[in-house]
Amino acid sequence: MTRATRILWFAGLVWALCPWTGGSVRAAADTNNLPERHFAVAFQYPGVRLTPDDTLNVDLRFKNRGRSDETVLVEVTEQPADWEVEIRRYGTVVTGVFLASGEDQTLTFSARPRDRSIKKLPEGTYRFAIRARTPDNALVRESALTVTVSSGEHGPERVSLETSYPTLRGSSADKFQFSLDVRNDTGQDAVFNFRAVAPEGWQTSFRPAYESKQITSLQINAGSSRSIEFEVTPPYRAQAGEYTFKVEVEAGRARAEKELKVVLTGTYDLKVGTPSGLLSLVTERGKKTTTTLLVQNTGSAPQREISFQAFKPENWKVEFSPEKLENVQPGDLKQVEVNITPAEQALVGDYSVAISVDGERVNRDLEFRVTIRAGATWGWVGLAIIVLVVVGLGVTFHYLGRR
Repeated sequence: MTRATRILWFAGLVWALCPWTGGSVRAAADTNNLPERHFAVAFQYPGVRLTPDDTLNVDLRFKNRGRSDETVLVEVTEQPADWEVEIRRYGTVVTGVFLASGEDQTLTFSARPRDRSIKKLPEGTYRFAIRARTPDNALVRESALTVTVSSGEHGPERVSLETSYPTLRGSSADKFQFSLDVRNDTGQDAVFNFRAVAPEGWQTSFRPAYESKQITSLQINAGSSRSIEFEVTPPYRAQAGEYTFKVEVEAGRARAEKELKVVLTGTYDLKVGTPSGLLSLVTERGKKTTTTLLVQNTGSAPQREISFQAFKPENWKVEFSPEKLENVQPGDLKQVEVNITPAEQALVGDYSVAISVDGERVNRDLEFRVTIRAGATWGWVGLAIIVLVVVGLGVTFHYLGRR
């Protein structure tokens, strides 16, 4: 192997083992193929269609494909007479941009009517044009933008809000969750804000689907949709009936709303007791005793019929006045007289009388302790017997003492 051959073989080995070296050489070769000076400028979307409620903001793209860094000055060469135009970068108005070799830059081109009292874009077709040049005028580029503003009444929706179940039904003790689909057809990524109009006292919240955190806004990409959950909680003791909610979603001037409904069937509950809170009675056998029963509808639904039932010892009598309560509204308090008459043969002692109050989908039980005492006549009889016994003992002791 000659010396020249060995040198070539070693150089090839280095090239094979060090691909980055070859890559650098190739990159340098590619760079050498670029022109000394070259840049391009164009609107990202040279033609756009807007509605009067939209705003006009279009990206203006710059690319430097030359080997030299460039400073590019930009100016508006054509615009409607009654419009004002600005070219911005992150909120700052600019008239030029520096482009390093191989670099891309994006500016924002915005326009609106010069008269600030005009809140919407006037309908029509408008043309805008810009010129970009280097300070020495060696490179000059131009680009144009055509904007059509129409009412869009026959065009696609800008943002849509849909649900499969606009009406939910349940009791006032439940929470209600509506699943909503929000679709962004505005043509650009946007942050959508959510708002709910609800009856007084109701609590509302928004959550992303399958998440627990509450939100008031959500970013949705252009042409995409997101699912959210709208949860409503009734106030304490909410009355049965229909309740309407309105959900609104907006991003800038794009807006949609949906009407939802909750049908409350109400809750069913009763509170039963006595005015004093005591559940004990004292009477004599065969004699009627009376107590007052207080019945209150503590639910949110009316009780159409409340009945009473007694569980008592044999041969006892229990009567209710009235026997039934009709149409007791939520919060209403009713009085019922309960008459309890022990059997004539009942012995002195304590007895249990249970009372069941049966309402609509709810019932309550009370247990009274009834104490039967001896009558007054038997008291006098007992006293007479005691007196006779004492007198008899006295006579006996007197007689025995004389003997």
